[in-house]
Amino acid sequence: MHISEDGLTTVCGSVIRPDRARILHETTSWAGHVNCYNCAYRHTPPGYLAPCSSKDFPLRRECPNHPGRGLAADSCHMCDPSTLRPQNWPCPNGCTNPLDHNPMHRYTKCTVSPDRREAGPTGRCLDGCESTARAMHRANPGLYFDLADSASMFCYHCGTPVCVSCQQQAVDSSCTVCSQCGNETL
Repeated sequence: MHISEDGLTTVCGSVIRPDRARILHETTSWAGHVNCYNCAYRHTPPGYLAPCSSKDFPLRRECPNHPGRGLAADSCHMCDPSTLRPQNWPCPNGCTNPLDHNPMHRYTKCTVSPDRREAGPTGRCLDGCESTARAMHRANPGLYFDLADSASMFCYHCGTPVCVSCQQQAVDSSCTVCSQCGNETL
């Protein structure tokens, strides 16, 4: 189905054969019926998203909260709060509002601190070490942290030095690389 402004020619320039082509005159609901990519792309009305492929038909309305960004209506958390899906919910800190873990904001209201593991008789973690930076990003996916440089050098659980490259292997001193990461760089 094509769109036409005068009823005689299509917006895309296609030849009209009355027995094959259906022309939609411009109305308020034409965007829900037209399926000609060229017509829709050249004549996308204000408030609708321009099509990028044939999957974008019927045309979708643009999000009123984010005009010009290419977001469809009801696709953002401001239009529909159910689209906000925090990664760490339910919150182990006891938060009752998922918006406190809003992944759209750089700094959220609540930061989840992972539980610390027991250290073994050697003072190292029994289940393997992980740096503070790695543990915090695992507990709060998508959240930005401005951590100290030492957060990638010491284990979150036992406090001993870890490899600065993989942030998992225990090493003898800080600012060192484990043998496995050292072999990969050679």
